[in-house]
Formats: sequence, structure tokens, C-alpha cells
Amino acid sequence: MKKEAITTYLSDLSRAMLAPIYVLPLVGFVIAIGAAVTNPGIVELLPFLDAPFFKGMGEVLVWSTLSVLINLHIIFAVGISMGLAKKDKHLAAFNAMILYFVYLYTMNTYMKFNGLLIDGDLGGTGQATIMGLQVVDTGVFVGMLIGVINAYFHNKYSQKVLNGALSLYGESRLVLIIILPISIGIGLLFTHIWPPVQQVIFQFGEDIRSAGSMGIGVYGFLERILIPTGLHHLLWVPMHFTDLGGCQMIAGQSYCGVENIFLAEIGDPDTTRLSSSIIFDSRSLVKIFGLTGAGLAMYHCADADKRLKVKAIVFPAIASSILVGVTEPIEFSFLFVAPILFVVHAILTGVFMSLLAIFDIVAVGKGGLIDFIVYNVPLGTEKTDWPSYLFIGVIQLVVYYAVFRMLITKLNLKTLGRGESEMKLHNKADYQAKQQNQTIDSAAGQYNSAAIIEGLGGKDNIVDVQNCYTRLRVEVRQPELVNEAIIRESNPMGVVLKGTNIQIIFGSHVASVRQEVNHQLHVMA
Repeated sequence: MKKEAITTYLSDLSRAMLAPIYVLPLVGFVIAIGAAVTNPGIVELLPFLDAPFFKGMGEVLVWSTLSVLINLHIIFAVGISMGLAKKDKHLAAFNAMILYFVYLYTMNTYMKFNGLLIDGDLGGTGQATIMGLQVVDTGVFVGMLIGVINAYFHNKYSQKVLNGALSLYGESRLVLIIILPISIGIGLLFTHIWPPVQQVIFQFGEDIRSAGSMGIGVYGFLERILIPTGLHHLLWVPMHFTDLGGCQMIAGQSYCGVENIFLAEIGDPDTTRLSSSIIFDSRSLVKIFGLTGAGLAMYHCADADKRLKVKAIVFPAIASSILVGVTEPIEFSFLFVAPILFVVHAILTGVFMSLLAIFDIVAVGKGGLIDFIVYNVPLGTEKTDWPSYLFIGVIQLVVYYAVFRMLITKLNLKTLGRGESEMKLHNKADYQAKQQNQTIDSAAGQYNSAAIIEGLGGKDNIVDVQNCYTRLRVEVRQPELVNEAIIRESNPMGVVLKGTNIQIIFGSHVASVRQEVNHQLHVMA
């Protein structure tokens, strides 16, 4: 039971991390546009961009959005507090902001008083200037820690009402009173304990990166294989946003983490070529090419009389993976019926990321095709190797198709449309009708929120309803009351039961499902 509780909490934490992370694609788009406007190659093709107005706007776009990367620590503190809070999320977020300021000023004052501040260039010293204050650079770690601690005490005490003269200090203010000394203590403690921890983290990251293609391949395999558990965010978030992914000085500012570094490099005109560490974020390779090959293999392996139905469900899933990088619809279409294919999928992901490292092919590959074009094409072929990246992708598509088709046929795997496969299928007309209905007012009940609520054991059994990018994440009081068969009447792509933590996979429209479920719960109140 204890192990189950830990797994559930880690799953909740990984979901909470998504709130700050979802901001970054928009930030990256704006940085890419600003970099394109000031790119010498594009300016040469479009001379009007050489005007002071466009130059100035390009600089504004780059630096205004780089501010998000520079201040990710407080964004994580607020985002995680908000994500983990069960009630009054806005108050939890407000407290987190206050607590982070208290921590920051505590550390700076303490270091100044004890003569611990380093003079001159801070690059490589372990210190950095954050929001105008020189402190020990903990990256996003302390922001995450403050978010977790704040959410814990918020959930425990934010509903506690004090009586008499102390009534003013109840509820969320009581939480703030409890955590203020903790935040001060973190500022004092981390001044001394973080530098050696920082060295260990940095060395571990160096070991991964020094392993070259092997290290990148293992990372790629683990990032995929953890997706069914929902814990993959706990792997790639540290690599992308902390010292684990390395640190680099760019335009006089220190950036730590793979994603922070390459987004800063995109906006830096003095960067002639993106760092090789970007290969750790080559997810678009499998999103655009690998899963396309897998989907086509499943389609061609389906029984002849069922291919039209399979096409209606597989092709839209392939399109969502290619265009916007949403992979779970296609991945979960074979995960539940043929888990061996998912293991092979994870292995092939690691293998092809290793190939990128072997040939030192760098390109911005964080999302789908739209992201890929916006990020890479304006940078030309000097900063990135995007034509070679696409070439490797085509090879990956062919390999995925051949391997998946061979395994499906040789092992007689019951993927979509094969034999008596139990996965529910739709013909093209059904699918189009469903997509059209999903654009109608959610109050109409097209997601069958009643079945979801009933299957979860009813309103009184539901503690909290949230969502990540593709999954409805629900916490229930009594897991034995959950009826998976009733939940499946809402036509999800899959259901994952983890004790009190229930995950229902719906795909990219999951936010609409959450809104409708919460609306129905409010109506039932």
C-alpha cells in the first residue's frame, strides 16, 4: 500500500510539472520568430527586415520571452503548487510566489553578510543572478521543492478555520505562517548544502553526456518506456531544466538544462551552431516518422474487411502525432493489446537517438512537424542539420514499418482490426461525426461524463479531477468502487488503474472532457 501511495504521488507530481512546461512551446515559437527576423540569411532574402523597426522587434521578441526561461524557478514553484493543490489553487499559487521571494532574499542577505558572494563573472562558479539577486544557482530544484512543500501544507491546513481573535490567520494565511520559517530555513540551508549537491548532479550529467551515443540511446529508451506509468516527466524534466542537462553561458546569462540552452541559442545571433546536447530532445523523430511507420504497419496488417474501420482510427492518430506531436493516441492503440510492440518502440527510439549522436546531427526536435518547421527552417543549415535529421527520420519510418509488420504477422499479435480484437473501432463516418460533435457545447454530454462519474464510484468517491496533455487524472477515495467497464462506455483510448489514482486516456481533447466532468460534478453538488 505504501509503494502504491508513493507511485500515485509521483504520478500527481509529474502531472503538476506540466503546468509550467506547457508554457514553453509558446515561448519557443516566439523566440524562433524573433530569431528568424534577425537571421542574416533571411534578412538577405527579405531586405526590408534590415530596417531598424524589424531589428528592434526581433530583439524584443527574443528577450521578452527569454525572461520565462531565466525565471523558470519561480514559475515551477507556482505551477507545482497550483497543480498539486486540491482546493483554492489560486491561493496556493499566490503563497508559493511569496515563499519563493522569502527564500531568495534570505539566501542573498545571508551570503552577503557572511562574505560568500563571488565578485566578477559568475559563469561556472555555481552562483547566478536571479531576479536581480546573487544567490547559489539551484536551477528549478528549489522552486520545485517550495511548490511541493507549499502544496502539502496547503492541502492539510488551508481549510482550517481559527476562532476568536485568531480568525484572521486561518485558512491560506495559516499555511503561509507555517511555511514562512521553512522557506527561510531553505534559504539558509541550501547556501551550504547545494554546492556539493550541484557538483554531484553536474558530474552525473557529464557521465551521461560523456557516454555519447550510448547514454543518449539509454535516455531515449527510458523516456518512452515510462510513458504508460505517467512518470516519464520525472526523467526528462531534470534533463531539460536543471544542471543535469548541463549549464552554458549565452549572451552573458547562465542557462541550465537542455531545453533552456537550445532555446537561448536560437535567440543568440552569436551562436553559429546549436549544442549537441539538443539530441537529448529529439522526440519529433519518433513522433513524425517512427509512429507513422508503426501506424501504417498496423493498418496493412488488419483484416481486409476491417481496414476501412482501422483507417478511421489510425490515420487521425498518425496525423496528430505528425502535426502536433501528440503520440499517446497511436501508442496506446497498440500498448494494451500488444505490449511487446511498445517495448520494441522504446528500443527503436533509443537506437535512432543514438544514430543522431553518432553522426552529430543537431536539430530542434521537441514537437511535431509544425514545431519542427518553425524552429529549424528559419535558422538555415548552419545552426542546425535539419535536412540530415529528416533523412534519418525517413530511415526510421521504414525500419518501424518493417519491424512492426514482421512482429504483428509472425507473432499473430491482435492489433487493430486483426481477428477478434476487442478494441472498439469506428468507421470513417462515425469518426467524423464524433469529431464534429466534439466542437459542440460540452454541456451536451458528448463525452458521456455520466458514465465517467458513475464508473469512478459516483460523485462522493471522487476527490479531484485534473488532466495532463492526453489523460484525465482522477483521485478517488475508495478504488474498489471503480468500475472500469462503465468508464469504457465513455469511449476512452485506455484506462490505467493505480490504486486511488485513475488515469483515463482521451487524447488531445481531454481538457474538454475534464471541463464537462467538473461541470457535472458541480451540478450534482
